[in-house]
Amino acid sequence: MGSLPSPEDYDVLILGAGMSGMCALHHIRKTLPQLRVRVLEAAPDVGGTWYWNCYPGARFDSESVSYAFSFDKGVLDEWRWSEAFASQPETLRYLRLVADRLDLKKDIQFNTRVTTLHWSDERRLWKAVDEHGTVYTARFVVSCIGFLSNPTLPNIPGIASFAGQGFHTSRWPRELQGKQAEAALAGKRIGVIGTGATGIQTITALAQMPNIPSLTVFQRHATWTVPLRNTPLTPDQAETYRHNADSIFGLANSTPTGFLHQADPHKTAELSLEDRLAHYERIYNKPGMAKWLGAFSDTYTDRAANEEYSQFIAQKIKDRVHDPGLANRLVPTDHGFGLRRVPLESGYFEAFNKEHVHLVDLKETPIQTVTPGGIQTADGKEHPLDVLVYATGFNAITGSFVDMDIRGREGVPLMGSSAMGEKEKRNAGASAVWMDYRPRTFLGITVPHCPNLFMVLGPHQPFGNAPRSIEHVVEVVVGLLATCADKGYTFVEPTPAAVEDWTTHVISCSDGALLNEVDSWMTGVNTNVKGRGERSVARYAGSLVEYKRRCRACQEAGWEGLEMK
Repeated sequence: MGSLPSPEDYDVLILGAGMSGMCALHHIRKTLPQLRVRVLEAAPDVGGTWYWNCYPGARFDSESVSYAFSFDKGVLDEWRWSEAFASQPETLRYLRLVADRLDLKKDIQFNTRVTTLHWSDERRLWKAVDEHGTVYTARFVVSCIGFLSNPTLPNIPGIASFAGQGFHTSRWPRELQGKQAEAALAGKRIGVIGTGATGIQTITALAQMPNIPSLTVFQRHATWTVPLRNTPLTPDQAETYRHNADSIFGLANSTPTGFLHQADPHKTAELSLEDRLAHYERIYNKPGMAKWLGAFSDTYTDRAANEEYSQFIAQKIKDRVHDPGLANRLVPTDHGFGLRRVPLESGYFEAFNKEHVHLVDLKETPIQTVTPGGIQTADGKEHPLDVLVYATGFNAITGSFVDMDIRGREGVPLMGSSAMGEKEKRNAGASAVWMDYRPRTFLGITVPHCPNLFMVLGPHQPFGNAPRSIEHVVEVVVGLLATCADKGYTFVEPTPAAVEDWTTHVISCSDGALLNEVDSWMTGVNTNVKGRGERSVARYAGSLVEYKRRCRACQEAGWEGLEMK
């Protein structure tokens, strides 16, 4: 195996020590041990998403056994999941075990947040600068910063005036975890803004805590959510899963989303109403994503099919909430079931049957302002609060790159807005690669004008069961690095034609999907963020299997679509 001519500090810099960064570090070290590789991580520990998101009730909704890394048999033999769907503390313990067993931390630099990343045309390398002013140079950069990593606060006035304790769910205070949370929050009037995935988990957990006098939920949009149906795993079950790990990972890798579920091949109208309802009931009672991904094949492309299944789920919600008027407000009316990412819950709707849990529907009474003592709504009512939780999501996918000043060849910025003033445009020096958050990539891994920058879980990649996508993309990136080492290449960038073809293909994969008509992070919309009010295609909506096929075809054709020199 060859080595790279490299006068810089490192051959490879990896940004982020979450699952993507850990996987990339391990495989680069294993396959290309001659390369000098360093991970820069903003947090004081590994874990990424599972370090930052430590709010009460946090857990993932893909089966534990399909979420783990598949590449290290030693870890698989040592680790046993305790639940079918693991909690955040258990997931973080698992990732710490991986880091320790594979001795990853020796090549990870914690508490290091990169603020600028600039390409040098003369030296063919990247220069990174962290928030402390330390400079790092590397021939290649692997971005593992995640697609939901840039938290956003709601775009409402007065947030800074709140005199109580306020925080975003992804920055939940460490002192408010576990039993400490129950003690610290006792007697506190709590408000939660947002009812997406994190809001649903947080609200459910807070509603179950003793000694909280009031929990007020400020619902911006009702969310379709269905039961997780989590259960403990017995030692015998955990051992069976360990024994069958290869087949479990094989099944996950064969489905369109990387989950252990896929659509029923029938179209809705092909079956009788009786058979359709029986199928809905069957998948509704299954654990995990079966309720979303196991519906009929046309549920998310045919309006009548989606309407029928939405009515079925709506009735399930209404059956669980005692107050009919409240139940109606908890059922979405602006989009059908499954047209946004469906979070799973464990008692969310029952929480609203508790006397101390209150719903404020912001479509009826919008928030007028946050005050020092709480929230004032448009009806003139003030909701007194001691703690305010912002479950308001992230500047997703391309927005994850916003906090870094990234500039590629000829100083071209990665991110930019058509709404920039003339002075800003002059300072930028050129139109951005991703104007108005609209990504342009090749395979979702490489970026035009940004040589030697590779992305894991970046825009235009599949966002299903994350570890299954991570392992595959890391394999592709390591293949690219190996080719560069063998051939002595110091420059890799997609051709304009390859970028155009791939971006067109990504957009075409979303054609006919009803979700394209709905504002969500999956369609690039976030009204909390200036410039994110228009829909765009930022994720690969095609099959994970097809995505892998196209990546493989590129490699087998000698990395066709990439300029390498």
